[in-house]
Amino acid sequence: MATKEIPFYNVDFAVGPNAINKRTDVMLVQFFLREIYNHPSLIATKPPGTMVVDGLCGPITSQWILHFQQDVKKHGKSVLIDGRVDHARGEQCTLSSISRTGYTIGHLNATYRKRYLAQHDYLERHPKIPGELAQDLAKGNIA
Repeated sequence: MATKEIPFYNVDFAVGPNAINKRTDVMLVQFFLREIYNHPSLIATKPPGTMVVDGLCGPITSQWILHFQQDVKKHGKSVLIDGRVDHARGEQCTLSSISRTGYTIGHLNATYRKRYLAQHDYLERHPKIPGELAQDLAKGNIA
Protein backbone atom coordinates (compact mmCIF):
# COMPACT_ATOMS: atom_id res chain seq x y z
CA MET A 1 0.00 0.00 0.00
CA ALA A 2 1.23 3.50 -0.79
CA THR A 3 1.48 5.88 2.17
CA LYS A 4 2.48 9.42 2.96
CA GLU A 5 3.60 10.70 6.32
CA ILE A 6 2.21 14.08 7.22
CA PRO A 7 5.09 16.52 7.59
CA PHE A 8 5.85 17.71 11.08
CA TYR A 9 7.76 20.96 11.09
CA ASN A 10 10.12 21.19 14.04
CA VAL A 11 12.62 23.68 15.39
CA ASP A 12 16.24 22.63 15.86
CA PHE A 13 16.62 24.74 18.99
CA ALA A 14 14.28 26.50 21.40
CA VAL A 15 12.67 29.79 20.38
CA GLY A 16 11.75 32.41 22.96
CA PRO A 17 13.30 34.42 25.79
CA ASN A 18 16.75 33.15 26.86
CA ALA A 19 16.75 30.55 24.06
CA ILE A 20 19.18 29.97 21.19
CA ASN A 21 16.72 31.49 18.67
CA LYS A 22 18.26 30.12 15.47
CA ARG A 23 17.08 32.39 12.67
CA THR A 24 15.09 29.85 10.60
CA ASP A 25 13.60 28.30 13.75
CA VAL A 26 12.28 31.72 14.74
CA MET A 27 10.99 32.28 11.19
CA LEU A 28 9.04 29.02 11.30
CA VAL A 29 7.41 29.94 14.62
CA GLN A 30 6.68 33.49 13.42
CA PHE A 31 5.17 32.21 10.17
CA PHE A 32 2.90 29.76 11.99
CA LEU A 33 1.77 32.40 14.49
CA ARG A 34 1.13 35.07 11.85
CA GLU A 35 -0.86 32.75 9.61
CA ILE A 36 -2.81 31.16 12.47
CA TYR A 37 -3.91 34.51 13.89
CA ASN A 38 -4.73 35.88 10.42
CA HIS A 39 -7.19 33.04 9.81
CA PRO A 40 -10.82 34.22 9.93
CA SER A 41 -11.62 31.78 12.76
CA LEU A 42 -8.91 33.22 15.01
CA ILE A 43 -8.39 36.82 13.91
CA ALA A 44 -10.62 38.08 16.76
CA THR A 45 -8.16 36.55 19.27
CA LYS A 46 -5.07 37.97 17.56
CA PRO A 47 -2.51 39.34 20.04
CA PRO A 48 -1.44 43.00 19.84
CA GLY A 49 1.31 44.08 17.48
CA THR A 50 2.27 43.05 13.98
CA MET A 51 4.06 39.76 13.48
CA VAL A 52 6.94 40.11 11.03
CA VAL A 53 8.66 36.94 9.85
CA ASP A 54 12.22 38.22 10.18
CA GLY A 55 13.95 35.55 12.27
CA LEU A 56 14.46 37.84 15.26
CA CYS A 57 12.83 36.83 18.53
CA GLY A 58 11.82 40.18 19.96
CA PRO A 59 9.03 41.23 22.31
CA ILE A 60 6.20 40.74 19.79
CA THR A 61 7.29 37.18 18.95
CA SER A 62 7.66 36.38 22.65
CA GLN A 63 4.23 37.81 23.46
CA TRP A 64 2.60 35.93 20.60
CA ILE A 65 4.15 32.62 21.69
CA LEU A 66 2.83 33.13 25.22
CA HIS A 67 -0.59 34.19 23.88
CA PHE A 68 -0.77 31.09 21.67
CA GLN A 69 0.10 28.83 24.60
CA GLN A 70 -2.61 30.47 26.71
CA ASP A 71 -5.13 29.97 23.88
CA VAL A 72 -4.18 26.30 23.60
CA LYS A 73 -4.61 25.84 27.36
CA LYS A 74 -7.98 27.71 27.26
CA HIS A 75 -9.20 25.12 24.78
CA GLY A 76 -8.39 22.31 27.19
CA LYS A 77 -5.22 21.10 25.55
CA SER A 78 -2.02 20.19 27.38
CA VAL A 79 0.78 22.73 26.96
CA LEU A 80 3.39 24.32 29.20
CA ILE A 81 2.86 28.08 29.32
CA ASP A 82 6.45 29.24 29.41
CA GLY A 83 6.76 31.49 26.35
CA ARG A 84 9.11 29.06 24.60
CA VAL A 85 8.80 26.77 21.61
CA ASP A 86 11.07 23.79 22.26
CA HIS A 87 12.31 21.14 19.86
CA ALA A 88 9.91 18.18 19.93
CA ARG A 89 11.63 14.90 20.69
CA GLY A 90 10.62 11.29 20.32
CA GLU A 91 8.81 9.28 17.70
CA GLN A 92 5.40 10.82 18.29
CA CYS A 93 6.64 14.37 19.00
CA THR A 94 3.58 14.79 21.18
CA LEU A 95 4.46 14.97 24.88
CA SER A 96 7.49 16.46 26.55
CA SER A 97 9.32 13.91 28.66
CA ILE A 98 9.98 16.54 31.32
CA SER A 99 6.71 18.49 31.72
CA ARG A 100 4.46 15.74 30.27
CA THR A 101 2.63 18.44 28.34
CA GLY A 102 2.16 18.86 24.61
CA TYR A 103 4.94 20.55 22.68
CA THR A 104 4.06 24.06 21.52
CA ILE A 105 5.57 23.24 18.11
CA GLY A 106 3.15 20.31 17.88
CA HIS A 107 0.21 22.58 18.64
CA LEU A 108 1.45 25.10 16.05
CA ASN A 109 1.62 22.35 13.41
CA ALA A 110 -1.84 21.01 14.30
CA THR A 111 -3.50 24.43 14.46
CA TYR A 112 -2.00 25.55 11.15
CA ARG A 113 -2.79 22.24 9.45
CA LYS A 114 -6.40 22.34 10.64
CA ARG A 115 -6.92 25.77 9.07
CA TYR A 116 -4.64 25.53 6.02
CA LEU A 117 -4.69 21.86 5.12
CA ALA A 118 -3.81 22.36 1.45
CA GLN A 119 -0.71 24.44 2.27
CA HIS A 120 0.58 22.56 5.32
CA ASP A 121 2.41 19.70 3.65
CA TYR A 122 4.44 21.95 1.32
CA LEU A 123 5.37 25.06 3.31
CA GLU A 124 8.56 25.41 1.28
CA ARG A 125 6.33 26.41 -1.67
CA HIS A 126 4.21 28.90 0.27
CA PRO A 127 4.51 32.40 -1.26
CA LYS A 128 4.75 34.05 2.19
CA ILE A 129 7.63 31.87 3.45
CA PRO A 130 10.96 33.72 3.45
CA GLY A 131 13.51 32.27 1.01
CA GLU A 132 15.96 31.30 3.73
CA LEU A 133 13.29 29.25 5.53
CA ALA A 134 11.99 27.78 2.25
CA GLN A 135 15.51 26.52 1.48
CA ASP A 136 15.80 24.84 4.89
CA LEU A 137 12.40 23.20 4.47
CA ALA A 138 13.15 22.08 0.91
CA LYS A 139 16.30 20.34 2.18
CA GLY A 140 14.08 18.28 4.45
CA ASN A 141 15.05 20.07 7.64
CA ILE A 142 11.78 19.11 9.28
CA ALA A 143 11.08 16.36 11.76
